[in-house]
Order: sequence, then C-alpha cells, then structure tokens
Amino acid sequence: MSKSRLVALGVVLVALALALFAGVQAHRAAAASDARADALDAAKTRVPVLLSYDKATLSGDLDRALDQTTGSFTDDYEKILTEVVEPTAQRRGISTKAAISAAGVVSGDRDEVVVLLFLTQTTTAKGDRSSVSGSRVEVTMARVGDDWKIAGLKPV
Repeated sequence: MSKSRLVALGVVLVALALALFAGVQAHRAAAASDARADALDAAKTRVPVLLSYDKATLSGDLDRALDQTTGSFTDDYEKILTEVVEPTAQRRGISTKAAISAAGVVSGDRDEVVVLLFLTQTTTAKGDRSSVSGSRVEVTMARVGDDWKIAGLKPV
C-alpha cells in the first residue's frame, strides 16, 4: 500500500471517529434536554399534589402526596406529614391548595433535574378564613424508571 493511500485511510478513520464522537455527544445533549423538559412537566404536576390537601379527604390526600416522592425525601416528608401537617390540619380544619405560577429548570442531566417553582398557596381554616401566600421552592426531581418523582424540596 502506498504512503498516500495510508494517509488517506488515516484521514478517513479520524473523520469517522470524530463523526461518531459528535453523534454520541449530540445524543447525550438531546437526552439531557428531553429529561429536563420531562422533569419540569412532572414537577408542575406533582408539586401541587404534594402541597395540597382538603380537611374532608385528608388521609387520602396525604397518601397521594407521598406517592409523588422518592428516595429519602419520602421518609422525611412522611414524618412532616404525620407529626405536623395531619394533626394541625385536623385540629384547625385546614385545607390548602397549591398552584404553580411559574417554573423553570435550574440544572439537570438525564437522571436528576433541579427546577425552580413559584407557587401560590391558598389556605382555608375553620370558619372559611382564607389566606393566600406566594413562595419559591427548588425541587429536585429524580428519574424513577420512565417517570420523574420529587426527591427534594427546599424553600428559596
């Protein structure tokens, strides 16, 4: 084989390697972008369920709230629900409804995404006294199979 053919073969192999590398990187970037979009959508659906409950359906609402979670956050949140939310809601006849005002992705990859949510929460107590409050929370979403669940929630 001549020297010019070896050089040409080398150039072709380098070009193929670069094309393969670029393809893999593009696939990873697309997968991460898809993950961020899916996690954001899941957060916008799951967080209102997590933070909303009605005094008339409290037990079921709190069970549904826990179904939105994963990992050690499930245990931590269950403790808060059991020790604080449930007894206070029962004693004071509290219902609360959370709604997302705005949302965006802070960071993320294919398996974990952090989103920032702006919430409006309406709370009603005995006697139909209502209050509306706004807050911001940073929510960590973790991939669980083909789904996304809440793995952390931090007020900011």
